[in-house]
Amino acid sequence: MKVIKLTYLSLLIMLSFLSCKNDAKYSYAIKDFDKTLQPYLTQIVSKGIVGYDTAISYVETHASDKELTELGNSEHPVLRAVAFRIMLRKPSFNHFDILMGHLDDTAVVATDYGEFGIRYCKVSDDIIENGRWKTIADKNRTIDALITKHNYLSTAYEGLLDVESNEKYYFLIKEMLQKERPFREIDDALWALAAFKKKEDIQLIKDIISLHSHEIDGSMFKLIEKFPNETYLEIFEQYYPRRFYRSICLHDDNELNECFLNSLASYKNERSAKILGMILNQKPFLPCIKSHSDLYKKNLIYAIWNHQCPAYAKLKLQVEPIVKKYEKDEMNEKKYGDIIPETVIINEKPDDLTEPIRWKFNKLHWRYDKQASE
Repeated sequence: MKVIKLTYLSLLIMLSFLSCKNDAKYSYAIKDFDKTLQPYLTQIVSKGIVGYDTAISYVETHASDKELTELGNSEHPVLRAVAFRIMLRKPSFNHFDILMGHLDDTAVVATDYGEFGIRYCKVSDDIIENGRWKTIADKNRTIDALITKHNYLSTAYEGLLDVESNEKYYFLIKEMLQKERPFREIDDALWALAAFKKKEDIQLIKDIISLHSHEIDGSMFKLIEKFPNETYLEIFEQYYPRRFYRSICLHDDNELNECFLNSLASYKNERSAKILGMILNQKPFLPCIKSHSDLYKKNLIYAIWNHQCPAYAKLKLQVEPIVKKYEKDEMNEKKYGDIIPETVIINEKPDDLTEPIRWKFNKLHWRYDKQASE
C-alpha cells in the first residue's frame, strides 16, 4: 500500500513538473501585452481562425519584433500561429530558426483555407507550410528533422516526396505507414517506400492499397505503373468492375479513369488484356448516361493503342479503325478549327529572391514530372 502511495505521489510530481514546464513555455497571456494591442489580440482569439483580417493586419503593422516573439509563446495557439506567419514574412527575423525551433508545437488551430473553408492543422504544420528557405539544403535539413524527430506531423509525410531513397529513412517510413493517418498521407509514404524498390515491400504496399481501395486515386495507379509487379494485378481485378464504373457514374472522375486505364494497359499481359477487353466490349459501353461518355471511351482506346504488345493483338485490331477516325477528326479540327486566341501573359509578383524555396507543390504533377525525368 505504501509503495502504491509513493508511486502515485511520484506520478503527481512528474505531471506537475511537466505542466509547469509547458506553462513556462507558453506563458504569455493577452494581459501581458501593450493595451493598444490587447483588443485586437482578444478579437483574434474570439474569432479563433488563423488567416488575414483587420485585427491580424493591425498586429502585423503595430507589434514590435519583441512582442511578436512573445506572441510566439502565447498561451493561445491561434495567437502563436498568427505570430509565426507574421514573423515568417518579416526580414528582421531568422526564418530558418523559427522553422526549426517550433516543430514541437502540436496544438491544433483552425486556418482559413479560402474557397475550401476551414482547415484544422497543427501549429507546427502551419509554420512549415508558410515557410521559405534560402537553399534546397536548408529545406532538406528541415525535412530530415520532420522525418526523424516529428514524423507525427502531416508535413513529415509531405516531406517524404522531396527526399531521395535514403536507407536512413527506410524503417521510419515503414513506421509511418503503420500509423492511422488520412489516406493522402499514407499515399505519400507508399510512394516513398516503393521508391526503394525492395521486393519484400511489394506485398505490404499491395495490402495497404487494397485496404484503402474505397479511397484509391490516380496517384496510386501511377505508383503501380511506375513500380510494376504482377502482384499489383489483383488491385486492378478488385477495382474492376464495381469501383471503375462508380468513379465514372457517381463521381465523373475522368482523371482517375485515365490513370487506371493507362496503368492497367502498361502491364501488357493476358490478365490486363482480359479487363481491357471486358471494358471495350461492354454493352452498353457505360451503365449510366454521361454527356461526355466519348471521352471515357477515348481514354480506353488510346490506353490500348499506346501500349501495343502481343497480348493486345486482338484489341489492337478492334481499336485501330477508331484511332484512325480520331486522328482524321483531329486533323480536320486543326484545319478548319477556330482561330486560337492570343495568349495573355499576366505578370505575377516575383518570388522573394533571398528565400526562393517554397514548401507547397502539386504532388500528383510532381510524380508525373519525376517519372518523366527518370
